[in-house]
Amino acid sequence: MNKIITAGIVALSLFVAGTASAQTYNYTSPYSYSQTYTYGTCTQLSRDLYKGMRGSDVTALQTFLVAQNYSGSGSWMVTGYFGTATQVALQNFQHSRGLSASGVADSWTRAAISGSCGNTIPTTPSYPTYPSYPTYPTYPTYPTYPVNGVVSITTLSPNSAAAGTIVTVYGSGFDQSNTVYVGSTAVTANTSYNGNSLTFTVPSFLSGTQQVYVANSRGTSNSLPLSISYTTGCAYASNYYGSNCYNPCTYGCNTGTPAISYLNPQSGAVGSSVTVLGSGFSTTGNTVHFGQGIIAGIISSDGNSVSFTVPSTLTGFGTQSTVLGTYPVYVTNAGGVSSNTVQYTVTGLGSTLSPTISSVNGPTTLQTGISGTWTVNVNTFSNQYTTLSVNWGDANNGYVNAAAPQTLYAGSQTATFTHAYVTPGTYTLTFSVSNPNGQSSVYTSTVYVTGSGTTYGQPTLSYLSPQSGRIGTQVILSGTGFTQYDNTVHFGIGGTQHLTSVNGNTIYYTIPSYISTCDVNLTFAACYTPQQVTPGTYQIYVTNAQGQTNQLSFTVTY
Repeated sequence: MNKIITAGIVALSLFVAGTASAQTYNYTSPYSYSQTYTYGTCTQLSRDLYKGMRGSDVTALQTFLVAQNYSGSGSWMVTGYFGTATQVALQNFQHSRGLSASGVADSWTRAAISGSCGNTIPTTPSYPTYPSYPTYPTYPTYPTYPVNGVVSITTLSPNSAAAGTIVTVYGSGFDQSNTVYVGSTAVTANTSYNGNSLTFTVPSFLSGTQQVYVANSRGTSNSLPLSISYTTGCAYASNYYGSNCYNPCTYGCNTGTPAISYLNPQSGAVGSSVTVLGSGFSTTGNTVHFGQGIIAGIISSDGNSVSFTVPSTLTGFGTQSTVLGTYPVYVTNAGGVSSNTVQYTVTGLGSTLSPTISSVNGPTTLQTGISGTWTVNVNTFSNQYTTLSVNWGDANNGYVNAAAPQTLYAGSQTATFTHAYVTPGTYTLTFSVSNPNGQSSVYTSTVYVTGSGTTYGQPTLSYLSPQSGRIGTQVILSGTGFTQYDNTVHFGIGGTQHLTSVNGNTIYYTIPSYISTCDVNLTFAACYTPQQVTPGTYQIYVTNAQGQTNQLSFTVTY
């Protein structure tokens, strides 16, 4: 009994040590009017917080934001889970402090929060002066991108979001100045610091499924769908009533923990309808996770069941074709809470699906006159013949489809093609597969061809300059054996592809804010959720057509 009382006293002492009473400050501006500002409890956050995180520090952040009395906030927000409501409230706070409204409690925002206790506000209209933080360095004209790079996008994270949500676009060929289009709406001034990712905020006046694509001086990318729910500042679309936000559970938005009892059926072919039976599902905004695929925007009329169709292609974290086998299935409701996981077995792929090319592996850099070999992996999906061919992209140089088309039969197949180029340049290879039903698909890749006089040896990495720095720091990689057009810098689990080296001895690389295996894995065979770069030590090395360098360490600081 004494141990319990003692533990309670210690816990209470810790709580009191982390907070102080709310205080009110008054001042009169030189413009002859008076304003009163009330600050909430003193809050110290020791790490960056963002949507999807949980913990006692999330609870502390929510308590602080509720104390700001923003419209629509309330004690119902204090859950310990960083959801959309917390993100919107944090963006309001960032607006009020003149900070970038990213919805992420980064080091600047955390400093503003901790500085909100015991500080009087100086003369209107300025806010309390916060510590000066060094600005990111002015970047040169991005010598690391190929001059004729192609813009493409591979993943939206998340691909289902409420208005006001920050979405990260992953792909390649991004520049200093990009325009993101959400449907026909242009979201301008989107800067990419690594060429492979950028972010944008979902416009508040859009809803439904919109196609997202990127345009810059290199061209226009392909598009991916984004499912948008219109929230008008509320945490969930179903909470909105008139001009007020209410507790989600009052109006049928279930934010408890969902649970799956069983699937009906538990196995079937692609295209089969599956019902997930259980409890805790939201009226709207449920997401079914099927393997690496995401099926978003699913409704539940009773809170006890949701239904989905087994997809032929898994999208969400890259794109993969569904194959025979067992897939984990779980459900995330509108409150961002996930259920337990059950298994579904795909027993058939159907007879009407188009053949697909799952991956192409081959050189990205060649010398003229040297033959390259490309391995093509094909899924035919049915017991029928398919025809695989390739266009090498050098029609003006006397070579058009020098390799004869190949015939494949049933299931997953592999074919190889070889080709040599006679003129330096950048070439787009187009691989095509078709079946007797007239169904087909294509896959493209790029190869950079240099003159035969250009030689490179085994690459080595000598040193990094600097060897430590914050996110956004430009690092000079010095070594030997770097190719002119196509080097990949590996940083932790991620990195950046297609970086140039003018002299073969130097590569410029910018420390990213997020990394993923998607950054350096075109096939997405092992592509996982992007991870935020946090302070710590990361390994850096370079790969190209000549091989792989040794590894050096870089330390990311606050």
